[in-house]
Amino acid sequence: MKILVVSDLPQFVTGGAEMQAMRLIEMWLEQGHEVICLGRRMGNAPVVIASRHVETHRIRTSSAFGRLGRALTYAVSLAWLLLRLRHRVDLVYTRFLGEAAAVAAVLKRLGLLNAPLVATPANTGSGGDIGLIKSIPLSRRIIRLMDAQCGAINLIASDMIEELKAEGFSGRNFTTIPNGIRVRPACERNSPTPVRCIAVGRLAPQKGYDILLEALARIKEHLVPGQFVIAGSGPERARLEQMSKDLGVSAFVVWRGELDQQTIQDELCMAQVYLLPSRYEGMSNAGLEAMERSLPVVLTECGGLDRYVTPQMGWVVRPEDPDGLASAILAALNERHEQLAARGSRCRQLIEELFNIELTSRRYTALFDELRQQGLHASEPGT
Repeated sequence: MKILVVSDLPQFVTGGAEMQAMRLIEMWLEQGHEVICLGRRMGNAPVVIASRHVETHRIRTSSAFGRLGRALTYAVSLAWLLLRLRHRVDLVYTRFLGEAAAVAAVLKRLGLLNAPLVATPANTGSGGDIGLIKSIPLSRRIIRLMDAQCGAINLIASDMIEELKAEGFSGRNFTTIPNGIRVRPACERNSPTPVRCIAVGRLAPQKGYDILLEALARIKEHLVPGQFVIAGSGPERARLEQMSKDLGVSAFVVWRGELDQQTIQDELCMAQVYLLPSRYEGMSNAGLEAMERSLPVVLTECGGLDRYVTPQMGWVVRPEDPDGLASAILAALNERHEQLAARGSRCRQLIEELFNIELTSRRYTALFDELRQQGLHASEPGT
């Protein structure tokens, strides 16, 4: 199968959606499929993925006329690329339910693009895909168009179902294939005292690190220097570091900055608890990675992973609740290492059963095949 993926890749944009697109592409290539990738921040030179050169094309934009100019040039550039490549691909997959899906839906409505279209929203909440769609002029018409033209809209988090229906999506084409990650041999983990906690993610308002710092301030008499590691970079770093000083918790937090994947894996294997204080998520890739590394989690009801975490696996608290987050962190710090290890083992078991990227990637290709067959039958004479 020849799959056209509309998504930037982690080499160019560091984000969970981009990382998930890369993981799926890797698996599809290993399974013998062909992939072409389009992205706004990519070059036109092939990218090596899974030891194979993947054809890439840049979606060009211009800021000459502000946001409107960027949107129009993006739409024109993507439409041109889709039309140019339409006879070379069997299916179009967009990693976001936004401009790319809208452009592809318009081309399908006009009869200029015959390949099935599958879109995967990335986030729930006001900062997610539906918030972006609502900010676009004529958003109701665009929603109806995407609902009609998408062969499938895949929801990685159950909270997205009612959210999209409330905005006008019918739900007739919803599927629920979650994000996935590779399951690797378990890492060796020591049991040092005190318990070491880690959070990994972009330093942006979505991730709730300001709430985490407020929570730590509430229990700082129970903490020791360097006990909390935060890995990631982003626009909030200076503000967060100053906030940690103002709250008197800077001694307890180690800011590691942006790390490569191997270093992140090493850091996860040195920790005993993973923290996910996000305001909203789709299905946190960083959280999945931590659970695959057998880490119990302290996380918020952020619209994705929290639906799967039982009390035997971790602690789930309300978003933007520093008191609740502080209580959960303190409970984790006070647990015996054997209990934390048992929680972590249950987290890894969940990943093996539901979030193994090999399984999720094959669920996608089974869906793609089904949509292709439907399209072939619909185009046969007399149908």
